[in-house]
Order: sequence, then C-alpha cells, then structure tokens
Amino acid sequence: MAQFMQPDDDASRIATIPRELPILPLRNTIAYPFSVLPLAVGIPRSVKLVEDALQGDRLIGLVAMKDSSIEEPMPGQVYETGTVALIQRVARTPNGSLQVVVQGLERFRIEEWVSTQPYLRARIALAPDVVESDLELEALQRSLHDLALEVVALSPHMPKEVGDFLAQVKDPRYLAYLIAANVRLEIPDGQAILEADDVKEKFRLLIRHLARERELLALGQKIRSEAKEEMDKAQREYFLRQQLKAIQRELGEADETYAVVEEYRKKIEAAGMSEEARASRPCGSCAAWRGCRRRPRNTR
Repeated sequence: MAQFMQPDDDASRIATIPRELPILPLRNTIAYPFSVLPLAVGIPRSVKLVEDALQGDRLIGLVAMKDSSIEEPMPGQVYETGTVALIQRVARTPNGSLQVVVQGLERFRIEEWVSTQPYLRARIALAPDVVESDLELEALQRSLHDLALEVVALSPHMPKEVGDFLAQVKDPRYLAYLIAANVRLEIPDGQAILEADDVKEKFRLLIRHLARERELLALGQKIRSEAKEEMDKAQREYFLRQQLKAIQRELGEADETYAVVEEYRKKIEAAGMSEEARASRPCGSCAAWRGCRRRPRNTR
C-alpha cells in the first residue's frame, strides 16, 4: 500500500511553493498530493535536477510521461497537470543513480515552459481541488468507500489492515488520492483522476473503475473456486479407482482374463450390436462365448 501524509501536515510548505519549478518527468508513474513516493533517478539530466534541488528549497514538479519509451521527454511529451513534491531523502547508488523519496504536496498546471536545458523548467499555477461539501459529495464518498472495501475483501493479496485504514479516512481529497494510488490504473486513467478539478468527478471516475475491478475480482474468485472443485473431484475419482483396483485384486478379479473380458465388453458396447449379438457376449467371468457351460451364481 502506498504511503500517504495526513492532509494538514504540508499546509505551511504549500504556501512557500514558487511560481517556477524544475520539472521531473515520471515513467509509468503518477504522483498524487499527500503521497510518499520512492523514485529511481538514473538519467543524467534528472540526476542533475535532483542535485540542484537539494541545494535549494528541495521542491520539484512531477509530471507523467505520455510515452514511456522516450528517454528524455520534451514539452508536449509529458502531461501538463502534475504534483508539486518535496524531496525528503536521497541516496546515491554505486552506479551513480539516485534513490529518491518525495512527498506530494499539491496539484499544479504548467502555464509556460521556461527552459529545456539542462533540464525542464516551467512556470506553474497551483490547482487545488474543488471540494463542495453537500449531500451529493457525502453519498459519492460513502459509495466509493464501501466499494473500495469490497475490492479489498476480494483481493487475495491485499492485507486486512488496508480496509481498516480506509474506514478511518474522512477527508474527501485524501480518500480520492489514497484509493487512486493503490488501485491498478493505466496512466491515462490515473491522469484523468489527477486532472479532474472537482472531487466529486474524481469520485465518479474511481467508482466506475472500482465497480469494474470488483466484477473482475469476483469472476476470478469464481473461476478459482470452480477449478479447485474440479481438481478435488478428479483426486477423489482417482482415489476411488485405486481403491477399486485394490478390492479387485483381493477378490482375484484383476487377472488377465478379467481384463480381456472388460476389453471385449467395451468394444461390444461401442459397436452398438443387436440384442441377439449381445446375448452371445462373454458370460462375465470368463472370455468364452455362448458355449460357456458356467451357470450364473444366482440361478438354481
């Protein structure tokens, strides 16, 4: 589960965010407000960006890349709604790359690109979410909360503590970003949630996604259950067959003659013979045909 800071923890820091920031593109990742995110930084220009930020206010802008295959994206190749982040910790690895931990603070939109060298810089405007507290927001929040708990319950590898933590979340923005960071979202879907200005719209997008995720998880659970039942049935049948063979050996019926009789019986059944022909089949206890003199055991 992604780590998150409480909503009130970063209020004073937001007030000091400058209008111009270095912009760090993220590959296959979206940073949300309140989130604590580990990043692996290895591209030379990104390493320099982090090193320069450490010498200043440690604030950077995080935006998702539109095409993750591009090594060094330029303006137009990244989304222009992102999250201002504070660099908390940096560790340098033996190969020269950086392991960075950042804390998301607030949404922003890029107003103008300032430079592309030695790394991207842009003039930004903060974009706080619109939170209109009314009955509709309360209903959407409750629906999202309940749906998230259902998905957690159906997820085989999701710890129970996640559901307990969700039950304690009251702040609507915090809930929206917490769920968005912890569900499986494609980059365009996650970006749509970040870009939605109204928290109600974020809730609607998440409810739509979680409803589909719930159906997929329920179907997967059903498939696994049916597969287990089939395996259990096959194992029971195998065990019973082995028991039957053991009984037959004890009764002396699992000899070569009995095997021959069984083979002929199956061939006769498969051939669809007439009743007259069937009457000429082996007596059941030997491989002879109708000329067999052995009388049935239950006749007098």
